[in-house]
Amino acid sequence: MKPILRSLGAVGAAALALAACGSSSSKSSSSSTTAGAAKESISITSADFSEDTLVAYMYADALTHAGYQVSTQKLNLGTREVYLKAMEAGEVDLVPDYVGSLAQQLNSDQNGPSANTASPVASSDLTSTRANAAKLAAKANLVLLDSSPAADQNGYGVSQATATKYHLTSLSQISSLASQWVFGGPPECQTRPDCIPALASAYSAHFSSFKALDAGGPLTLAALVNGTIQMGVVFTSDGTAAADHIVVLADPKHIAPVDNITGLIRAAKSTPAVDAIINKVDAALTTDELRSLNEQIGVNKADPATLAQQFDAQHGLT
Repeated sequence: MKPILRSLGAVGAAALALAACGSSSSKSSSSSTTAGAAKESISITSADFSEDTLVAYMYADALTHAGYQVSTQKLNLGTREVYLKAMEAGEVDLVPDYVGSLAQQLNSDQNGPSANTASPVASSDLTSTRANAAKLAAKANLVLLDSSPAADQNGYGVSQATATKYHLTSLSQISSLASQWVFGGPPECQTRPDCIPALASAYSAHFSSFKALDAGGPLTLAALVNGTIQMGVVFTSDGTAAADHIVVLADPKHIAPVDNITGLIRAAKSTPAVDAIINKVDAALTTDELRSLNEQIGVNKADPATLAQQFDAQHGLT
């Protein structure tokens, strides 16, 4: 669910202004670019939140080093609905996506708004979710690349004060408390099958009320800290949440689908060489490192493009 929700929110909103600069290509030193004639052009996009922008810059830096002509003019393009349409129209070529939420979006696009309830395509099993996503992507002339070990799933968080007061570590502990709590998150959480309905069916959690906020962004985090809400949608790779002393409760019944970062490329631009470069970037990224990078952006206001260059260099990708 996260990237469908996540596309409506933003982590490190201040950093997006830095990330969204209108450079026509990723930053790279002249000595690092592969010698010889320039290769084909690839336009990279991202959703409009800083984590996705960060990974897009990692892709751009690695491809530029390999000699490709890379455009990053269309980063932060918007929601998944927006950039998928742009890819299908040939306006952009490559995006870092999230496998479970991508599968759900493609399923609803191709099979109708009730498809994910009638025929779910995303679950806690990465293998089956990837297989479903790949088939749906192929119908849209898109190629699903390898999934990263790094994942950013939807999570459900409480403040450290609430966790301490009730000795909370898991969603399995909230059934007797939820009726006293306000839940906060993006509006669609009220009806999405892996959000409020799943908390009710899997954990017998029936909240006193719902407050419409953002998707794991600053509004939700602030509301948890100040007690306006007692539980909200947060994201498992969000370093800002940790800095704000938000506790993400364990989900032993796995109501949140897998959401490993996964490159998605137009079939017309997919080649063994290009795909291998993106797969190497994603293979090098872990959830712990992603969380640390997110904290640097969201808390320390670091530049995503600079962090991406540093990551690629440290991992031998450039």
